[in-house]
Amino acid sequence: MTTNNDGQNPEPTNQPGPVDDSDPTGRYRSSAAEQVQQNVADDGEAEAPVEPAADDQPEAEVVQSPVERFPWMKDTREWGVRAPLTPHGLTIESIATGVYGEIPDESREMTRMPRGSYATPGMPRLDNYSVNRKDELWSDNAATLYEEAIQRRWNAMQDIAWDDLPSLPEEMELAWCQLCTELGQHATVEIDTIGQWLHRMNYAYIEPKMFLATQEFDSARHFEAMRHRALCNGGALGLESPGMMSRRMMETRAGWPEVSVSLYIARGTLTMLLYRFGTHFATNPVDRRIFGLCLQDKARHMAYGLAMLKLTIAVKGVDFGVSLRRILGSIEKDMASEMKDPVLWEAMAIISGGSVSGMAEGKAAVDRLRSDYVRQYLARLQYTGIDKQESALHPELTAVLR
Repeated sequence: MTTNNDGQNPEPTNQPGPVDDSDPTGRYRSSAAEQVQQNVADDGEAEAPVEPAADDQPEAEVVQSPVERFPWMKDTREWGVRAPLTPHGLTIESIATGVYGEIPDESREMTRMPRGSYATPGMPRLDNYSVNRKDELWSDNAATLYEEAIQRRWNAMQDIAWDDLPSLPEEMELAWCQLCTELGQHATVEIDTIGQWLHRMNYAYIEPKMFLATQEFDSARHFEAMRHRALCNGGALGLESPGMMSRRMMETRAGWPEVSVSLYIARGTLTMLLYRFGTHFATNPVDRRIFGLCLQDKARHMAYGLAMLKLTIAVKGVDFGVSLRRILGSIEKDMASEMKDPVLWEAMAIISGGSVSGMAEGKAAVDRLRSDYVRQYLARLQYTGIDKQESALHPELTAVLR
């Protein structure tokens, strides 16, 4: 048996070598880099060595500076920037200095170019950036909240002493499981809602994008903690919530501020109250820690959402606040619909009353929470600049107040 190479010299081929197709245009990223290609090619050419004459003196070697040899090194907007250290280290706010801290009112840079970097001509555009204005997602506290999020992160597996969770009567365990099921769904809807918008936000506004990424991670951890709590103590997941508000948050396409009214004011207000309720009525340190850690995170989320909406309405003007107020009719209809669902409120009445037999006393605490929900909803609307009066509330929400 022979092969094509047995006893023969291989035939020369005229096939071209591999082609670098990383750039469809065949050009380097910047015009300055073309010189780099030529420099490398010149260095690689093999030339026959020439013996110097005996009386020739060797010439001094010319050392080319890196900037001269690699012209792309000049492609920076600002060089020599030093970010100041703070008592908390090198923070996101520290590095927002010089051109790197210039936040445009509007960005038409439709690539993933980091803010402050040197633009490469001819980069393909992305068509998924629909949030391109500062007044549509910015908040002055986003960088600080991001730093807090990464410094106060916790681990549901390791930071909760699950083995120390005491046994509860069956009716109480089922009530806690129902509350955890509801809060677990709140968390998954936050993940899905933010995930639909995060990739639409322009990279000129990296601070709120980074913070919202931490909120997604927080929500995933909340879902994990609530699911663990429902299943680790001999209980079970409860009934699915009605989901009217969930659909509204995920299906709103008008803009990020319109979504945020539902996410932070209508739903976020209730979520925060439920975490506070769990912290207050917990009968053991484990439950108190679970709900307390989630409450800590939720307060941070609310701080961004309210600051963002307040800035948005202040910049866009009263008319924009009026337009947001007009969509509240549909939002409040969904809120009133979920207020009618007895499952969550009965479970909470059992928890606050200490047993099924104590539900009557527990119901009074739940009614106070429901009225607090509507009052805080109105107060947060007013804080952000949406002029919504109690007299204009959905009638069923007004009934909750009374």
